Amino acid sequence: MKNSLITFLVTFGYIGKIKYFPGTIGSFAGLLVGAVIIKLTNYNVFMSCFFTLTIISIFAVDEYLKSSKSLDPQEVVVDEVLGQWIAIAFIPFNFKSFLIAFVLFRFFDISKLFPINKIEKIKGYFGVIGDDLYAGIITAIIILSLTYYGFI
Repeated sequence: MKNSLITFLVTFGYIGKIKYFPGTIGSFAGLLVGAVIIKLTNYNVFMSCFFTLTIISIFAVDEYLKSSKSLDPQEVVVDEVLGQWIAIAFIPFNFKSFLIAFVLFRFFDISKLFPINKIEKIKGYFGVIGDDLYAGIITAIIILSLTYYGFI
């Protein structure tokens, strides 16, 4: 039986238990929570929250996977939150950047383009979390490039 605290963590407050589009809803919730943390505090606090959630998630997802029949259960959305957070970590704080970050992150997370697809195939928590972190990094690089060249 899965520990209720672990389930709460990996489903990001049970958002992952939503029947339809749990990954997209988890990403959107992550975007909103991340934006609130940045707005109410600063990027240093946000990055501290990111690293803390990443460490906690590694252990929680690892434990959750031990009793799961799936290698990457759809209810586990904390990985989407982390990916979305890395996507917004270094970009300009404005609606346009955040909207593009959400759309691009979802595109990369769903499409699993190379090399994200290779990371996803790694068994255990590294594959579950790693593909989303990489999708977030790619998203951030694209947005930073668009910003640098004046498109955002």
